[in-house]
Amino acid sequence: MPYAVNKGIRIHYEVEGNGSPLVLQFGQYFPLDIWYELNYVTTLGSDFRLILVDARGHGDSDKLYDPEAYRLESMVSDVVAVLDDLGVEKAHYMGYSSGGLTGFGLAKFAPERLFSLIIGGMHPYDERASRVAWRQAQIQALEKQATQDFVAGLEQYILSIHLPALSPRMRSRLLTHDLQALIAWLRQFEQPDFEAILGAITLPCLLYAGEHDSCYALAQKAAKAIPDVTFVSIPSGEHLEGGTWVKILAPHIRELTARAVFT
Repeated sequence: MPYAVNKGIRIHYEVEGNGSPLVLQFGQYFPLDIWYELNYVTTLGSDFRLILVDARGHGDSDKLYDPEAYRLESMVSDVVAVLDDLGVEKAHYMGYSSGGLTGFGLAKFAPERLFSLIIGGMHPYDERASRVAWRQAQIQALEKQATQDFVAGLEQYILSIHLPALSPRMRSRLLTHDLQALIAWLRQFEQPDFEAILGAITLPCLLYAGEHDSCYALAQKAAKAIPDVTFVSIPSGEHLEGGTWVKILAPHIRELTARAVFT
């Protein structure tokens, strides 16, 4: 099982496929296995060397209990550490939800490591004040649960919005969660304002969001501020179903990344 070590913290990753390197990082609560679950590996593995990363606190990466360990700069440096471990100088990056926030962080703190940037279900504007109540509700719920209860509740919600049930593999991976680590992640969860850097992002970018996602309007706003960007709107799309859109996104990903390498 491959790990990169970033200042003593182990970050788990897996590599699949062949081609130009493409880092994939999903959002809150989901380990890297979700990319297999949602057919990104089978769909994109023949075009890219896929580098799937478990964010710290998730999957087989180290579980940390200090909220300060989950600052965005640290999450960005984890991705850089994985690239360094593989000897990859530059890669494409695709992140969804909080994985997209890490993408904006890479554009700010380590743009020299990127060919292109693909961000879904996220925008670059400061919403910390409006997220306080949501974050506290999440923490309070986790404090009352065992991991089995958390996974059962997540699956019940997934079924309630008519998404496919978790596979046995996905369920077993989610059951490895350490809820205290997730609580620490939530206590530190931040969405700093990247508005000042948007006009200076020279990377080719792809932003996408579902029409019914709360981030949709601000993601559209960001797309108007980034010089070289494609915005993909998913009709009637909700936030949690965002990972299921690989067939819609694949042609856009291939076009963007092919162009980016020669930009």
